[in-house]
Amino acid sequence: MSRNPEKIDIHRNTESSSTVYVSIVIILVYRWLIFLFSAILCITSVSFAEYGYAVLESLAAVAVYNGAVTVYCLNNGKKFTGSLLYIDIVAITLLIFFSGGINSDLYIFFYFVLGLYGISNNLTKTMKTAAFITVLYSVTCFYINLTDPHIIYYRLIIRDLLFFMVAYVISRLNYEVRKYDEMRKKEFRLARTDKLTGLANRHYFDQKVREEAAYADATNSVLNILMFDLDNFKGFNDSYGHVFGDKLLKLFSDIIMQCVRKSDIPVRYGGEEFLIMIRDMDIVIAKSVGDRIRRQLEKQCIRLGQQMEMEKVTASCGIAQYPTHSRNIREVIEMADKALYHAKAIGKNIVVCYDEIGKDRAEIEQVQAAR
Repeated sequence: MSRNPEKIDIHRNTESSSTVYVSIVIILVYRWLIFLFSAILCITSVSFAEYGYAVLESLAAVAVYNGAVTVYCLNNGKKFTGSLLYIDIVAITLLIFFSGGINSDLYIFFYFVLGLYGISNNLTKTMKTAAFITVLYSVTCFYINLTDPHIIYYRLIIRDLLFFMVAYVISRLNYEVRKYDEMRKKEFRLARTDKLTGLANRHYFDQKVREEAAYADATNSVLNILMFDLDNFKGFNDSYGHVFGDKLLKLFSDIIMQCVRKSDIPVRYGGEEFLIMIRDMDIVIAKSVGDRIRRQLEKQCIRLGQQMEMEKVTASCGIAQYPTHSRNIREVIEMADKALYHAKAIGKNIVVCYDEIGKDRAEIEQVQAAR
């Protein structure tokens, strides 16, 4: 795969950061547009002649507050928190107060606030926000129109109900979108995971191995390929059945997971074959990891059949390293397979590096013991 190494893990983090930054900028532009429209509606309202100075002071205070939020978000790379949401609501209410109360059209901006908040929060939190808006808006309208006998109560009631309806609809849509997203993630996870063992499957490995090789090139590091094969698994399966064969595969996968790091990628390569990709590790240490896995399996005594007879099972391992043994990652995998084949040929239940092919068992064990 011809791919720029910088587009692997390193670039992925940069891409994620740039996406977050773009979303922050969009929200900030949205906030300033709301402020601009609010200012126009306030200045052109009939109450501006009476409260003109107070309106300008309020707009100035909101502009300073909006500027502070903008600076905070751009410097910290974070979206505004929930506490700022309530300040936004109070600011919009203040502008409604100076632009006619029930006769002001600024209440529509409450719907945008509910929309922004509702798409990232659950129903309970969004409904609480709607309740806060309703109380504040209703009190403001009653206060400013207290001496007005012509206040239209049904209009206020309808708007208050709409606040709750919008909050519910947005929260419901958010719930459905999240549920769909979780289902999609689950399907994606299942598509790349072996159902029996829970390890990555061959399909995922074929995609990931080139990325790992590109990462090794980009960081001037190495990638170890450890290939395991359960010894005499076919005979075990024929003797005790597929149920116990599956239990053995699950047991071995659990042992692997206990012995590797979070950054390592264990794979069920096929049948009784397993493979581990280990980055940034000397091949001697990688061999000790393979040997630890081998010894952990060797210690296990598996109870089989109705007679509860005990059976010991072993595994062999072959190791090759990219780019030490080859600059072609596919050739490295084949080299690990050849090392595994040699491990089988010299008696099984042993870990062999590609460099050790041709050596006898005693020589390999002697070097391992010396370490």
